[in-house]
Amino acid sequence: MASFLIPFQVLFFLMLVPLQSSIVFASLAAAAPAKEAETLLKWKASLDNKSQTLLSSWLGDSHCNWVGITCDEAGSMTNLSLPNYVEGLRGNIPSEICLLKSLELISLSNNRITGSIPQEIGRLSSVSNIFFYDNNLSGPIPTSIGSLHNLTALDLKLA
Repeated sequence: MASFLIPFQVLFFLMLVPLQSSIVFASLAAAAPAKEAETLLKWKASLDNKSQTLLSSWLGDSHCNWVGITCDEAGSMTNLSLPNYVEGLRGNIPSEICLLKSLELISLSNNRITGSIPQEIGRLSSVSNIFFYDNNLSGPIPTSIGSLHNLTALDLKLA
């Protein structure tokens, strides 16, 4: 029977690779909430001035403390809930909002949102509830909604 001696450098490398991988994954996990905040701030900047003022609590990268935002224990955003928002948010639903992979609920109902629902909405694989009714949305309902396997409630009213 042959025996193998593993040089120390190889053994050290084999022990180091899993450690580096976990550091990379931890860094990626920590970066995700910052990316979510960046996405929301870009959306806020695309809204009209009055809507931006309504979202004045949306400052910095601690988005879990912002109005209408709920996060899980890891700091990932699970709910974007801004229904009936004071005098109504005005603007479009940007496709970037569909990058928020941890979203389980998105509620923008009873506002003054215009334009169409982004086709990319099908990327929200965790979403179970979408409420966009009583806005000024137009265009077709994206076929990608059919790929949302966790979706249990969908309430739309398009102009």
